[in-house]
Amino acid sequence: MGENSEIAPVADNLIQPFQMAEAGVRGRVVRLGSALDSILKRHDYPDTVAHMLGEGLVLAAVLGGALKFDGIFTVQTKSDGPIGMIAADLTTPGSLRGYAAFNEDMLRQAEKAGSDKSIKKYLGGGYAAFTIDSADTGQRYQGIVDLEGDSLQSCMENYFARSEQLETRLHVAVEKKNGKWRAGGLMIQRLPEESLAELKQEQANEGWRNAEALAATVKPEELTHPHLRASELLYRLFHEDGVWLYDVSELQDKCSCSAERVMKTLVSFSRENLEEMAEDGEIGVDCQFCSTHYAYTVDDVEAARE
Repeated sequence: MGENSEIAPVADNLIQPFQMAEAGVRGRVVRLGSALDSILKRHDYPDTVAHMLGEGLVLAAVLGGALKFDGIFTVQTKSDGPIGMIAADLTTPGSLRGYAAFNEDMLRQAEKAGSDKSIKKYLGGGYAAFTIDSADTGQRYQGIVDLEGDSLQSCMENYFARSEQLETRLHVAVEKKNGKWRAGGLMIQRLPEESLAELKQEQANEGWRNAEALAATVKPEELTHPHLRASELLYRLFHEDGVWLYDVSELQDKCSCSAERVMKTLVSFSRENLEEMAEDGEIGVDCQFCSTHYAYTVDDVEAARE
């Protein structure tokens, strides 16, 4: 290979599920490249905001990747800090979208001020929520946790520890290199006791402690490396325990908005309300996530009622 040859990047934009049966541990690796870059650049966010939203998108993928039905998994924060809201969701099987709202003046002040905790510095006080909407049953499940810790991943770990009693460890990295955004995530979970029938409690405890220690050695640059495959990363970390890999799920930058969904919302309003909403005879609707603009007249909406 010549000196000027470039190494082709490995597969990106994916979820790689895995399991270590002998240790009683399951998990997922997420790799995001072009999908993340297009989502973050669409709104031209300041780097600080883009980094936070990138972390939210990784968490949406790594946690939502466990859904076994058609639905949407959403990670959202609401707070009183410079970044007042982060929303990231995964629509099965692999459509990602994200949006952030922030106050420019507060953000500039925060970036000038010193603080050890990015959550407190940039998000302030508030909560993080994750929501599961099942398209199959129409049911919704939501978990909420206070914004505490150094990162969104630590907030999610706190939720699992307090609410689900399911031991979970998360590692997330987001970087901007050569003008392009990349991110990666690793999650490990201790299998529920009913899934550990063949493992003795002492063996299961030791397996979890070992998996925790090994996962903690992962470096941010390994999670975001463009030439390190997810399978290779898992082998580096857990080869002694034997890692079983399952089918990969692909991820893409794709919004769930549509003309049909917008119209469905508009027909729920009365003609009087629609006329109040219209400007110069047009009702404009902009998707906060993908910036798509939809435009209709009042007569368009009335015709859709028929």
